Amino acid sequence: MIRIHDGRSPFDAAPVAERELPNAHTLEVIAGVVIDELERVLPPSGRRPLSTASRLTDVGIDSARLADAIARLEGRYVMRFRDEWLAAVRTCGDLVACVAERMFDAVDRHVVAAPRPEGTPPHRSVPPAPLGGDVAAGFPEVAALEERLAGLREAGLANPFRLANECVSGRSARIAGRDVVTFTSFDYLGLAGHADVRRAAKEAIDRFGTSGSASRMVGGNTTVHDALDGELAAFLGVQRATVFPCGYGTNASVLAHLFGDGDLILYDELAHNSIVQGASASAAARRSFRHNDHEQLDSLLRDIRGRYRRVLVAIEGVYSMDGDYPDLPRFIDVKRRHDALLYVDEAHSVGTMGRQGRGICEHFGVDPAAGDLWMGTISKALGSGGGYLAGSARLIDYLGLTTPAFVFSTACSPANAAAALEAVRVVQREPWRVSRLKDRAELFLKLAIDAGLDTGASGDTPVMPVIVGSSRRALAVSQRLLEQGINARPILYPAVRESQARIRFFITSEHAEEQIVMAVEAVAAAVAATA
Repeated sequence: MIRIHDGRSPFDAAPVAERELPNAHTLEVIAGVVIDELERVLPPSGRRPLSTASRLTDVGIDSARLADAIARLEGRYVMRFRDEWLAAVRTCGDLVACVAERMFDAVDRHVVAAPRPEGTPPHRSVPPAPLGGDVAAGFPEVAALEERLAGLREAGLANPFRLANECVSGRSARIAGRDVVTFTSFDYLGLAGHADVRRAAKEAIDRFGTSGSASRMVGGNTTVHDALDGELAAFLGVQRATVFPCGYGTNASVLAHLFGDGDLILYDELAHNSIVQGASASAAARRSFRHNDHEQLDSLLRDIRGRYRRVLVAIEGVYSMDGDYPDLPRFIDVKRRHDALLYVDEAHSVGTMGRQGRGICEHFGVDPAAGDLWMGTISKALGSGGGYLAGSARLIDYLGLTTPAFVFSTACSPANAAAALEAVRVVQREPWRVSRLKDRAELFLKLAIDAGLDTGASGDTPVMPVIVGSSRRALAVSQRLLEQGINARPILYPAVRESQARIRFFITSEHAEEQIVMAVEAVAAAVAATA
């Protein structure tokens, strides 16, 4: 058991009470991580090793410095610290216990052995370099993953990831020699296989070859890339857009590049890992806020806005795990009220939201000029590969000349750029694709709800989770579906909380109504069979 080293323990009614927490090794790892993060935010004059007994106020960690450490811990443990938990944290040990107690659902907790002596700093051992040729032996994470996979095999469950498609045609694919209906594709509008899009890609290969061969800065740019920048800007209703080689890299690079010391990055607690990593790589302070909670964000900014030079609020147009979306006008009101910047990741909303698929602004009837930075990808509804930034001409021109992911990365291939360019044009001349996508998504959601399935907060989007309650059950349901010719992948802890493990369906305009009916009936039966 672990003892809280402050008589006023925030987690127990009685002083110095004992609590059941994770096992001793896990607890030691947590303590090391927590204290490392707390030592990072110590004032320069107070740099010294901390222990679990160290009182935060005694070592100079005030509420602002603690908030910075909390933000990093939230990113590392994919958890959200509630204000009421933090209000009572007094010592490093309090924060260690808070993480250990709250990071897992009850089903994941284990009895813990006695901790190291009170006041002893956490042991930061470095494993010896592996001998011989087995480099993996120096990484215990490798063995841990192998044990998990072995446990799946012993339970009769297959590894659900990296299944290889032998061919793809519309929403049909072949896996291990068997034809399946696939619900795993981001190709929301069926443009990846569109005849005009394929033709444009082939013509670009004939004209430019298969690779960008350099960054756009120094030789990899083409007239096709420039045309795509312009077409995207016009489609989105902004002054300028610039295509990046990778969507993930766009988020991970631009946030760290644009914001630094004296700034604050606030991001939705369910924001994509690329946003979290970009915020963590920045020298700015950062922390999350409750999912889609503009009121909590407003309250937070009311309390702390004055401490920072610039504040960025990062949200998504559609959240890819839950299939929900923010109340954009409310977030715009908050950002205006507190003189903040708004960054919206539209990876899953462009092509899927709004009558013409122009994204979350069209859905709400909002002028894109009301936001500041619109990030998105050409790898989902636009059937290609890459990312983009869009917004005001001056800012996008600056980012297109200075952002590391743009300057130092090889441009997306001419074929990808040409495919995306034609895809944007197809969306505009074939608007029925967006309408049919919405019809298919509404059909799936209605049938799923009628069947008693838990689809969470999903609505008005083509992302459909079916929440089943545990990772093992999600694996079993997904395997049953594949055996019946339906490919829908499980989402497991730690990508989501254990109690929120799910099967995720991506609906596209290419799915026939009978395929959706069959899928809902099959998943309902599989969920019932694994209860």
